[in-house]
Amino acid sequence: MAGSGRWAVAGGANAIRLEYRVDGALRSSDERRPDADPPPDLNPNDGSWYFSATGVTCGVRTFEVKAWPMVIDSAGNRTVCWDSPQAAVRTVTENCGATAVAGGPYHSMALAQDGKVWGWGEGLFGAIGDGTTTSRSSPVQVTGISDVKQIAVGYYHTVALKTDGTVWTWGYNSSGQLGNGTTNSQYTPVRVMALSNVIAIGAGGSFSLAVKSDGTVWSWGDNWCGPLGDGTETYRVSPVQVVGLSGVKAVAGGTNHSVALKTDGTVWAWGRNFMGAVGDGTTANIRLTPVRVVGLSGVSAISATFWRSMAVKSDGTLWAWGDNRFGAIGDGTTIDRYTPVQALSGVKAVAGGFSHTLAVKTDGTVWTWGGNSDGQLGNGTTTGRSLPGQVAGLSGFLSPGNGQTHSLVVKQDGSLWAWGFNNAGNLGDGTTTLRLTPVRTVGFGP
Repeated sequence: MAGSGRWAVAGGANAIRLEYRVDGALRSSDERRPDADPPPDLNPNDGSWYFSATGVTCGVRTFEVKAWPMVIDSAGNRTVCWDSPQAAVRTVTENCGATAVAGGPYHSMALAQDGKVWGWGEGLFGAIGDGTTTSRSSPVQVTGISDVKQIAVGYYHTVALKTDGTVWTWGYNSSGQLGNGTTNSQYTPVRVMALSNVIAIGAGGSFSLAVKSDGTVWSWGDNWCGPLGDGTETYRVSPVQVVGLSGVKAVAGGTNHSVALKTDGTVWAWGRNFMGAVGDGTTANIRLTPVRVVGLSGVSAISATFWRSMAVKSDGTLWAWGDNRFGAIGDGTTIDRYTPVQALSGVKAVAGGFSHTLAVKTDGTVWTWGGNSDGQLGNGTTTGRSLPGQVAGLSGFLSPGNGQTHSLVVKQDGSLWAWGFNNAGNLGDGTTTLRLTPVRTVGFGP
């Protein structure tokens, strides 16, 4: 039956693509508004369709479509036959938007709007979390975890913070970086033992970090050169408290060093000070407990990678220190920096790879600099640069999440874009082809 009238999505569901029959033909509406006029190919002279949807979740959507016939008499009076609905249950797969992305050397992870986690790339040691060690060139859902609000990625392990304040991990566990009391790798998520009320997480090469609601920092895993900050170099298979640090709101990890942002806007670091990664102005090789990064205040966000650290101040300026062999500090030189130097302004978020840096500015544009051996700068070449340059054709972006030599970024519409190294499928575009310019990761956004 054809018809007119308004349709509505009921039962607390999201607006979805509806399927309906008009004069015996199956047609699809592109309408996604929760309450809207009927699709234009309905004949307003014959009757009305009313739709309801249930069981709608992000990703796979199961919904029921109901149509109630309407009788129109010769005088034009209309009567809906509520006792004889026509119904069909359909299951469709629709893309879910991403809210965050993070990369390891050869795998990538994304947090979806519905709190689920997806992974792709190298599956070695169970790094993707789908219960296998199979590499994936397009995203697959992590098994058995939901209600996630933050993710962090190490070399071959992933850390996830749930909305209930618990922390879950999966992947490689040779040094106890999963925090479950063992050194056995896990192909699906396991809960970090004796840890609750967590508000933020981070991941280093083979260690993990967490901030509790009381502002204390906890760490576990590999402790060579002291990235756990407990005053020793003993690896830990369960969380230990970082010594002498409180009032913290965010943490980040490099290969063997850690960085923390306090609520007062100061930045603290510890672990291996290779090429100045700790940022205390010295050449001391190891800091087993936290020291303050020199000359930084008013910081709103931090990031760390390999042997380099970065901070975004509340005024939008980006500062960096540490390894600068490939120009990844962004100051136009290749001189290692033992204290922070300014690289860019108008910045909202930053992430770093092995030899390159990726920043999203407040205007939604994307900027890159540093090494470019695998096209990770996204400028169509493999030539590096020591000053920031804009990635052409990208706008409306929210946050970055680099891998070792590949780049990842989330757009405001929830889509994901990537470029650079792709031998293990770590760009998630369904191929293993290296990309010198951005391509879209499949399965996210409209």
